[in-house]
Amino acid sequence: MGTLDRSELRIAQDLQQTGLTRSSAMLAVVMATREYDRPEKDLAEIVRQYPGLESITEARLAIRDLLHREWLTQAVIHGTTMTGRVPHLAYLIAAHLGDQGVADRLLAIRVTLEPYIKILGPMENSSVFHSYLDLLRSAQGEICLPMLVTPPYEETVRALHERAEAGVKVRILLAAPTLAAKWRNETMRSIYNERITAWIREFHNSPTVEIRLSRTPEDMELATCFSVDGEIVRFDIYDPYRQRSLEGVMIEVASPQGMLPNFVRIFRRLFEEAWSNSVHVSPLARFLWLLRKQWKTWLAILFLVLAFIPAPVPHWSEILIGISCGIVAPLLIEEIPRMTRTIRKWRNR
Repeated sequence: MGTLDRSELRIAQDLQQTGLTRSSAMLAVVMATREYDRPEKDLAEIVRQYPGLESITEARLAIRDLLHREWLTQAVIHGTTMTGRVPHLAYLIAAHLGDQGVADRLLAIRVTLEPYIKILGPMENSSVFHSYLDLLRSAQGEICLPMLVTPPYEETVRALHERAEAGVKVRILLAAPTLAAKWRNETMRSIYNERITAWIREFHNSPTVEIRLSRTPEDMELATCFSVDGEIVRFDIYDPYRQRSLEGVMIEVASPQGMLPNFVRIFRRLFEEAWSNSVHVSPLARFLWLLRKQWKTWLAILFLVLAFIPAPVPHWSEILIGISCGIVAPLLIEEIPRMTRTIRKWRNR
């Protein structure tokens, strides 16, 4: 069911009191705030999600009524007759009610995401970099920053330190050297290690900054994209397997008050998945992560090693070797789909 706030419902009720049917009053308010522009039959289906318009018959009658009142208009565009609101519908409703303040309330309610979506331009433009720093400095709650092999640039580090000192949580996700070298150049592996060390050195005394390493190519497809406060997402559009991030085009999606666009939700979900798959930067944490991830393999090896240790138990070796094989067999079956996907991706490159 479509959601209307109290102001919209009140205006629709006021319209009913002046003689409009409930469906016509509701449709007038919906068209003033949602601004649908579709073929008449399609429009009737779209507005059925709103209260009072659930019946297709009522929806069609309401459209006909508002067309007769000249609150809706029709125009032929590319051979298709489109039905939509007249440009000054909010003022017509206000005049009908004898309250010019109604127009201001309807325009304030107007639902549109267009002002919140921006194409910022090619990544190499200096304006994209400077606005990136400004956005980092505006963070009040959290910064999520996945990067492939980006060095800790001075201005970026300064902005992150500033927000971290103000209590903002900063999560930096870097590519593990093995993954970075695979994507870019094996001869650069030592440089990638230096950059990771530099990031760690910059923030080792910052309790609100956490740095992790990603070993998963799919997770690092988010590299150079980032979010601020879970409400603004910048997305660098490029081919991560064939291009550098600086060859991309940056777009920005912000969240209006009380709303969270699907694009922002998608980034948040993907980043959280990537973060949960990542490993802490300390050697001990990386070892424990590997141990935890491959615990079945290590368990199979343990049973295999124990099988060759003499013990006063009948068929000791056969039992433990059987257990080890029982653990390994399903692991191999589980790995087949992943290996198939990896081979397919490698062939498609």
